[in-house]
Amino acid sequence: MFKRRSLYILLIFSLTFVACEKKDIDDGKDYQSLGTSAHNLLVDTPYSSLTIEIQYMPGYAPDNSSVNALKFFLNQYLNKPNGIRVLEEPIPASGKSTLSLNDIVSIEKKYRTVFTGNNQIGVHILITDGKYDVSDIFANSYWNTSICVFGKTVFDNSGNAGQITRSQLFTVLFEHEFGHLLGLVNQGSPMQTNHQDVANGAHCTNKNCLMYYDIETASAGGSIGNIPSLDSNCITDLKANGAK
Repeated sequence: MFKRRSLYILLIFSLTFVACEKKDIDDGKDYQSLGTSAHNLLVDTPYSSLTIEIQYMPGYAPDNSSVNALKFFLNQYLNKPNGIRVLEEPIPASGKSTLSLNDIVSIEKKYRTVFTGNNQIGVHILITDGKYDVSDIFANSYWNTSICVFGKTVFDNSGNAGQITRSQLFTVLFEHEFGHLLGLVNQGSPMQTNHQDVANGAHCTNKNCLMYYDIETASAGGSIGNIPSLDSNCITDLKANGAK
């Protein structure tokens, strides 16, 4: 989960919610606990390809540079000889100014078309036209192949004078949340050295790491000069779990 300031939703809430929803799945490969598919995302078998389905509500399409940055990021670590592709598709507006986790789940299950099966692992990214009903949350990774980015919050906090650019913010959110799908930190990719910020859940103790819980964003009125990278501890964890 990516937060403004220090707000954090306890992971146990997400896992409890997931446990209630596991039966409502197509084939048992998606809609599982966060981090469950970390190894399968990293290695080349049984899934030699990754398809990312980005579904966005009117006015909230991501820009090409942030999508390309995500692909570049993933190609550094994932062993997918048959490639990583991204499908982008508009979906209807939510009609709500704020959205709950239940709302997000309902929208994903209504519109998602890419799932895990055969030699493909699928990831769904939803970009909404509303804010999360928990204040100051930019994005959330809540299942093994599911991410939600709150477009209204992103647009309100980027692209204007003194703010991070929209492309930068989308890039940080995509990569940070995908880091959670890859099992970081200590959430599916076991730590080789202890670097978990236990007080803030599945996040890194290194303030300069992409997986730090409170990376500086436009909430502080500043901007990110460079997109944060994974630190050596996070990279080591991924490699130990099958990354390049």
